[in-house]
Amino acid sequence: MSLFDGISKSIDSFFKAIPFTFKHFGVFLFVPLLLFILLFIITVLIGDSTYHYISNHFLSQLQNNSDSGWFYNLLSYLLRGILFILFKLLFFFIFFFLSGYIILIILSPLLSYISEKTEKITNNKTYPFSVSIWMQQVGRSLLLSIRNMGIQLLLTILVLILSFIPIIGWILSPFAAIIIFFINAYFFGFSFLDYSFERKGLSIAQSIAIIRKNKGLALGLGMLFYLAYIIPVLGNFLAPFVAIFLVVAATFSVENIVLNE
Repeated sequence: MSLFDGISKSIDSFFKAIPFTFKHFGVFLFVPLLLFILLFIITVLIGDSTYHYISNHFLSQLQNNSDSGWFYNLLSYLLRGILFILFKLLFFFIFFFLSGYIILIILSPLLSYISEKTEKITNNKTYPFSVSIWMQQVGRSLLLSIRNMGIQLLLTILVLILSFIPIIGWILSPFAAIIIFFINAYFFGFSFLDYSFERKGLSIAQSIAIIRKNKGLALGLGMLFYLAYIIPVLGNFLAPFVAIFLVVAATFSVENIVLNE
């Protein structure tokens, strides 16, 4: 399958997956919303507790020093204010940069279930349930998600570093954002397709081999996810919802395209 054929077919599968998902898995669309709210609350609590810990243990001595005078007390209040702003900005950045990845990892068991149910509905294919097999599948999904996230980050950092090197950077810099986009799209698409491959007993190495032959499918699915993910502010909120539609689309792609080649 050519690259552009794969991208076209993955996009076609996505639009077919939208009504299918609303019909059969509509209730699961509330799960990313609940996870997003929960993760936001946890991030705020961790940020506040970290700020209070540092300010109480490292700045209280400065403020409470009886010999410090008004200048040191003023300095203490200024430092507290600066720390407060810095920690809010830091944890705001961490939340909006990583929450999409984290929610995807947490959603792995649900996405695996949706992929299996999609195959059952479309092809009447059932798999015997076993707690041990289910845990193996979830473990593999988590491992693969973390692996892909690590590779994505490493390749992204490598591209950014190379873009600052003289001569190489002059050539690479104009295309760095595009390269990073396709790197992330490929690995996100990989993850969505692998839910079907793991259920069929394929090893990670076998999944890699198949996806390399169908790069267009992985890129197409991943591009749709990443386009949602990079929307300013709303991206991390929208992307987990899009992931549910994409795992259905990926299952369609595997059943109707990959396995019929």
